[in-house]
Amino acid sequence: MNTQRTFNYIAFPVLLVAAALGTYWVWGLLFLWWIVPALMSGRAHFVFEVNRDEDPILFWAVVVLWAVFGVMTIAASLFPQYAAWLV
Repeated sequence: MNTQRTFNYIAFPVLLVAAALGTYWVWGLLFLWWIVPALMSGRAHFVFEVNRDEDPILFWAVVVLWAVFGVMTIAASLFPQYAAWLV
């Protein structure tokens, strides 16, 4: 099994447990992680694949949205007193 597949098989139950326990910062890290391959490949997956060369505005909007969601989710976990304002 290659490294990417192994990572996926580990991440799946971790995300399920994180959701069940209300540990949403883990999901924030996932949102931030999705930015890396999108920037490297020029492709983001929204409802369907968005290509940076074909639709740059939507591509960057999706990447920025992931970044905002990631930061907001992590911030809501780190600063629960402000969570109602953040989310």
